Amino acid sequence: MNKKQLTREKLLDFTFDEVYVHGYTATSVDTILKKAKVTKGSMYHHFKSKKELVLAMVKERLFPKMDIFFSYELKEEQGVTQSFRATFLMVSKNRMLVTYGCPLYRLMVELSATDREFDTLLSTKATEMREGIASMLLTGIERGEYCDSLNIHTFSDFMLNAIWGMLSLSPSLSSSQNFLHQSNYILELLKCYEN
Repeated sequence: MNKKQLTREKLLDFTFDEVYVHGYTATSVDTILKKAKVTKGSMYHHFKSKKELVLAMVKERLFPKMDIFFSYELKEEQGVTQSFRATFLMVSKNRMLVTYGCPLYRLMVELSATDREFDTLLSTKATEMREGIASMLLTGIERGEYCDSLNIHTFSDFMLNAIWGMLSLSPSLSSSQNFLHQSNYILELLKCYEN
């Protein structure tokens, strides 16, 4: 990786950290530059504005992290409920998620109402996450794990919103144990649809 590419990567990494912890509005370009040890001129070589930098960070850092944070994939050796349980356990072990909440959700709350470009980009990922959950639920129906009265779209919306809500508690109310306890309730509700 050459020096220009390295500079760009550092900017994206530090932007993710700053925006995640402080939000878009409270994050200053000067803070990012200072932490990344990059000059303003070098930043403007890659990105024309703070908004362009954050949009690139969303695509290149946030979205891949969301795929890791919320790995709604069916494990071949597990059933759907067990796969959800494994995802919830993984989330509960991520200190940043438990402390600061879901970075996608936080940005959506902060920016979607005021910026159409951010809204479109962030909503696309949220829809993809909902569809991933719905796909797993459909697989559960097809495999006979759940009955066909399970409304996969309504339940996937509920599940995603519940998880975001659980992760949006203040740090004093948020803990790995609380998240696991609350996420187990989702799995208890899902039991109502088991065959």
